[in-house]
Amino acid sequence: MASFDGPGFMMVDNSWVQTKAIDVESSTDISPYLTKILDDSVWNGNRSIVFDVYWDVQYVDKKSEWRLCSVKFSTKNFCLFLRLPSSFSDNLKDLYRFFASKFVTFVGVQIQEDLALLKENHGIVIRSSLEIGKLAAVARGTPIVEFLGTRELAHKILWYDMSRLDSIQSKWDEASANDRLEAAAIEGWLIFNVYDQLQL
Repeated sequence: MASFDGPGFMMVDNSWVQTKAIDVESSTDISPYLTKILDDSVWNGNRSIVFDVYWDVQYVDKKSEWRLCSVKFSTKNFCLFLRLPSSFSDNLKDLYRFFASKFVTFVGVQIQEDLALLKENHGIVIRSSLEIGKLAAVARGTPIVEFLGTRELAHKILWYDMSRLDSIQSKWDEASANDRLEAAAIEGWLIFNVYDQLQL
């Protein structure tokens, strides 16, 4: 059974998000962790997984090449951060299958370019995705929220105290690995709650 044995962080509503950060190598089995994320999304009722992707950009012959370097998945109770190897191996087929799941919706902020890059550069197709800003704009009748980033969108919809996230982000260059993981967990949890709120 996969253990999310990284640090746990308390959110502003006193709930806890348990984390796991993995440096993925060719022998790393990520499937138990992906299954735990999937299970949590189903058991919490809304079948959504918040995701964020991070890219390395290299310039070869005056042309930019984008490579997926890490992925974050968040649910109500968990945050999984995968640092990916420079060349993908067979064990990452689990990641491809996970993204292709038709049982959940992958929710993100400003994800249109990421979806195109995932398909173009890695052949990853997400079957069911949702741009949370567009949903918020329609649900609240405020077109401008479609273009907000994670923090601003969450603040606009939830009105939660953002001081801990602001504190980490204001000193990002000096932030420890744990602080950065906490920021990732907070952001994922916030977007999960925005989506939850918009479903009401």
